Amino acid sequence: MRLRLLLPLLLLLGGCTTPLPPVDPQQAWVDLELREPAVGASLLAESQDGRRLDDGRYFQLAPGSHSLKVSYRYELYGGGGFGPRFGWNEPLQIQCYLELDYGDFQAGRRYRLAAEHTFGQGEITLYDGQRELVSSQRGICSPF
Repeated sequence: MRLRLLLPLLLLLGGCTTPLPPVDPQQAWVDLELREPAVGASLLAESQDGRRLDDGRYFQLAPGSHSLKVSYRYELYGGGGFGPRFGWNEPLQIQCYLELDYGDFQAGRRYRLAAEHTFGQGEITLYDGQRELVSSQRGICSPF
């Protein structure tokens, strides 16, 4: 009986660990990174140039100009008087959809897209392979 319950769980977890595809040297690769990793935080690639992506772990792009959209979620914890007294017992789930436009992705280069939040705003920052700032964009986040 336990084996019948364990097998579907293992298959489900196995799908989460599929390897990334090989890097195409004719395209640019963008890794995703949470600047401040935390429990409940996630960053996923949503769309590229308005087209929804099948795999939210990375972007692989033809050289040139692109618009990248990410989904950034994090938890905001109560404090400073906004705890159980005001009905805020559980962490507040915050959702951000952030978009960044960049006009010079280059083939064979690796980029890093980092996300963070400050005072209800999300920010994504694009860095090149030498960790130099390339572009940055802010957006409004909201509870979900």
